Amino acid sequence: MSIIKQQIGVRTAAFLAVMAISGCNTQDDPAPEDKKGQIGVGQLVPAPTSEQPVVFTIHPYLQQPTAHSMAVLFETGDASPEVWVRATDSEGEFLVVKPVQVDQTNLYSASIQGLNASTAYEYFIVSEAKGKKLSAVSNRYVFNTYPSAGESPSPFNVIAISDTQNNSTLGALNDIITKGVIPTVCQNQAEQCASEIAAITISGDIVNNGYDLLQWRRDFFDQLKAITPYVPLVAVPGNHDYYGNTELTNYRHFFQQPENGSVGYEERWYWLDYGNLRLVGLDSYPISKNHGQFQAEILGIQRQWLRELLVDTETHQNVDYVLSMFHHPCLSEMWLSGESIGSCEMVAEMEDFSRKTGKLTGHLFGHTHAYSRGQSMDTSHLWLNAATAAGYREKINDDNYYHNDTRDYDTFAISQSEFGFNLLTFNQDTSPSMKLTRYSATVASKGGGFASLEDTFTVSDTLTMQTAAAAPSAPQVSEGYGNLGLNQLNLAISHPDPDAIYEVQWQLSKNSQFSEGVFDLWGNQTRSHNVWPKQDGTVQGKPVDTQAGADLTKVNLSDYSGKLKMGGDETYKWQKRSPEHSHDSYRDPFQGSSAPVLTVFPGDTWYWRARVRNENLGWSDWSDTATLSINEGVTTALPLVNGGAENQDLTGWTLEQGYWRVLEEIDNITAAEGQFYFSARPNDSTAGGAAYDDLSQVVDLRPYRDAIDQSSAFLRLSFNSNGWGDGDHAVVTLQALDASGNHLGEPNVIQTESQKQTWLTQASSMRIPANARSVKLMLRAVKKSGSMADVHLDNFQLSLTQP
Repeated sequence: MSIIKQQIGVRTAAFLAVMAISGCNTQDDPAPEDKKGQIGVGQLVPAPTSEQPVVFTIHPYLQQPTAHSMAVLFETGDASPEVWVRATDSEGEFLVVKPVQVDQTNLYSASIQGLNASTAYEYFIVSEAKGKKLSAVSNRYVFNTYPSAGESPSPFNVIAISDTQNNSTLGALNDIITKGVIPTVCQNQAEQCASEIAAITISGDIVNNGYDLLQWRRDFFDQLKAITPYVPLVAVPGNHDYYGNTELTNYRHFFQQPENGSVGYEERWYWLDYGNLRLVGLDSYPISKNHGQFQAEILGIQRQWLRELLVDTETHQNVDYVLSMFHHPCLSEMWLSGESIGSCEMVAEMEDFSRKTGKLTGHLFGHTHAYSRGQSMDTSHLWLNAATAAGYREKINDDNYYHNDTRDYDTFAISQSEFGFNLLTFNQDTSPSMKLTRYSATVASKGGGFASLEDTFTVSDTLTMQTAAAAPSAPQVSEGYGNLGLNQLNLAISHPDPDAIYEVQWQLSKNSQFSEGVFDLWGNQTRSHNVWPKQDGTVQGKPVDTQAGADLTKVNLSDYSGKLKMGGDETYKWQKRSPEHSHDSYRDPFQGSSAPVLTVFPGDTWYWRARVRNENLGWSDWSDTATLSINEGVTTALPLVNGGAENQDLTGWTLEQGYWRVLEEIDNITAAEGQFYFSARPNDSTAGGAAYDDLSQVVDLRPYRDAIDQSSAFLRLSFNSNGWGDGDHAVVTLQALDASGNHLGEPNVIQTESQKQTWLTQASSMRIPANARSVKLMLRAVKKSGSMADVHLDNFQLSLTQP
């Protein structure tokens, strides 16, 4: 909490001196009503003038906008500054506000109260008022108050940017404003931005080092000074704002957020309304592991606050849109290392709210310095990575980075590394609508710590979401039913207006009611476009539409067997890599286990249906359900050696690390089948300090190479697991290998449950990738408590099925 807040309580209500200036008011002790001033009433009053301008070290910027108030902040060494404000069309008396010094510095904050809603005001910063003579006067500035609560104003705009920090690109942020926003949105008139833009949102990493005051002044405020006197800044902190500044002292020094968050966490999270839009600011640093400081308690407090806010928002019939803002992404196509499970939990709360209410929602984030836009599968929720104020940070030309730290998620329709800004337009249609327009810039020069952008910004992406948009007609099943061979699994739909299809969702299950075991084929390969950067030798890569010319009405089910995961991106939301995995989320539908993978086996019967989505994200009804039966195949048991431990030793297996043994009984647990079973370490010393206990066996697949290379061979694994219910569990993996022992495709993974003294049956299947010549079965015991790994496994069976 800032020093000034400790002194005066709530700084946004601080008026240390107020007087009405009309040229003749000489009252020594004006009445309280006179102190408030009367805007637009009385004789004509000229604007203040002086031969000297006010010298700013930080030009004026706007904070805490409401329908009836606005905070004007600025930094100056000039003595006794004041803010003079009046309605732009009044030419009457000025309301004069004596600002407070924030934290006893030269940063001043003037909280202007008692204003009219949806009204334009002009204001000046003056210094050393002495009668009728002023020693210095600023330029004329303008701001607009917000609409009244519940009002649905005419179309309005919000600018979304993020990661404004200087990454050896000083000048680019200024160009985004002066060459991009002001010419494109404000008709080349900075003052016009006051009426054209409701807010500029910044989703964290405002500066590179939150402790460095020079960066706040030079790299941020000075870069934005052309627009900050006219448009409120609405920001949340990022990890860089915490660096060297763990208490967010400087962030809270410069920004005044609404104090409606959790008690004790004021200004860390908050909400702000503009008419029928609710903006929700969140703090993802303390809920992120990588590039953060994960604290489960703060995650719980913040998540509960958001949940209660959204419940309250349900009853506000005049709130049509809810946008949340935070820094760390839930999913990040261009930088997997930046992802956060805590952020995913916030996104899930927003999606739940959207499904329940039908309101348009979205979340703005940053951290990854690239543009990404996506949408949730089953509700109108926008995903927007706005962090391109300092672009070209993701090294697409680095093979290791490109192949290991990027992922083309189904949730996102476009990702491109670049500079630019995002324009969100609301209420442009008769029913609630939210339109995104992406403006992209071309780099003119970059080097020596500076960057310059070309004068012209181009539209590279658009999306309009509507709540009452006409739903498209349901598709009809035209192919993919009856008895079919394994290599004849073509699914197809027909639609009266195929050109109007933006994306298709194909749904498959062995349950005719689709009540369990459902696979959703949706995303990159089922929508009209999917833009992804390809390597072309440049840092940023070349954006390529991988769906150009694609026929959305047809899919071959065989192409997805062994590849399509149940839940799609859900696994990636909740099961991060170790550096990013902060906690096991209650949201994870698979509870830490690998998501089931679609495998179409000979003899299977599948049910499927499809629906189509238009460009406004409206879904059609489902098609009729089709029944598809696959012709029978031949199943052969594979020669897995000693799969039930009945040799009473580890014959056939390789101990890779740690310790495994064969038991007949322990803790009253006897074998699931036969007399013996496998068990992991009895204590840490026997494991030799290893982190895990790993046991493996490689099984030869060469006799089945013909079927494998035709992508028509499948593996089935089954086994039993037991434990003590203390969190210890097994991770069992099937990994296909080529003739040289190299990995092929993704492994098939089963994580067992930790259930006390109970044998559980585990089963999994996978399509064998072409060119596989063997498969490696790996047993890993994961000890979570105590010194003994309470992991017991038995009765491993492996079979291969082919047509």
